[in-house]
Amino acid sequence: MNFVAFAALLSHWRRRPLQLLTLVMGIALATALWSGVQAINAEARASYARAASVLEQGNLREIVAKDGDGIASEVYGSLRRAGLNVSPVIEGNYRFGSTRIRLVGIEPLTMPRDTRNQTVASSLDLSGFFSASGQLLVSSATAERLRGSTDMSVKIDGKVPDGAAFVDISVADRLLDKHGKIDRLVVAADQRITTEAIDQAGLTIREPGEQPDVARLTDSFHLNLTAFGFLSFIVGLFIVYSATGLTFEQRRGTFRTLRSLGVSLRALITVLLIELSMLALISGLIGVMLGYVIAWLLMPGVAATLRGLYGASVSGSLSIRPEWWLAGLAIALGGTAVSSAQSLWRVWRLPILAAAQPRAWARESARSLAFQAGTGGVLLILA
Repeated sequence: MNFVAFAALLSHWRRRPLQLLTLVMGIALATALWSGVQAINAEARASYARAASVLEQGNLREIVAKDGDGIASEVYGSLRRAGLNVSPVIEGNYRFGSTRIRLVGIEPLTMPRDTRNQTVASSLDLSGFFSASGQLLVSSATAERLRGSTDMSVKIDGKVPDGAAFVDISVADRLLDKHGKIDRLVVAADQRITTEAIDQAGLTIREPGEQPDVARLTDSFHLNLTAFGFLSFIVGLFIVYSATGLTFEQRRGTFRTLRSLGVSLRALITVLLIELSMLALISGLIGVMLGYVIAWLLMPGVAATLRGLYGASVSGSLSIRPEWWLAGLAIALGGTAVSSAQSLWRVWRLPILAAAQPRAWARESARSLAFQAGTGGVLLILA
């Protein structure tokens, strides 16, 4: 009997393909805009985490000058002679022609072995890296942007974030005009250093949690993207709400006939839920694919914006990550459920034969509209 009910309900879509297309496209478009934004946000946060682990050594302590004026090379030398396992880092923004990148000068021979930089440094050709002309270690995307902009040797390494370049610390000192000043000293994880040991030199220890976090700086940017994506999702749900409401009203006679033939109310609601879930999943998959295309088209522009506003190293490419496409399918199911909840409630509340009576359906609709008006008024006052 449930199979017969399911077939009878599906026959409605064969007679009205345009209505089916409207419903599917409404869910797909709502999901696409939301999924596209979430894909961009997920890729950006993954890039922040990768850049923090490679560039800032986010899991290690650092020694910095209290006055923020940098650490003299003589002070660094005295710390090394005292047996402290620290490594110098010089960094800053540098422009090669029209391309601005984050230049990171490292000393690979002293870099702590438990950092991602050691992985980068271990793959170096040290003779080329320490050459007088200098060698830039960059990603493939950065190398493409640097083409024709520098006479320095360029080597591609997939571990380096986009928009950044590793170089020998002496070359970075010359290009950035640091005059021997070191920006920070990276401390090995097993190295014990007390504040008293470096306080006389005008230095302080910066714990990993106290280091600058690009992800926090860009939170407002990603919050705005999420808000626009959610607003677009709500607009798409209005299409779904109208399509489902019209569909339920047109099938009032079918509901009455199925109930009169012995289909229980619980079975009828279950079949309707299965039908809506199938449509939501199919539409959600279409929406996730459209969202990937949208994010793929927008990602280079977003990466350029984040690089220009915050100096953040964000990949211009896009990866398929489970967190955003699963969220896209979940929000497609949830949005469809919310849009059709009112119509399902009407079917549940009406008597067996009243479902096909226009007046009974209109009275139920009037009560729902009155409730919506009251809720809207309360929300307007709160706003």
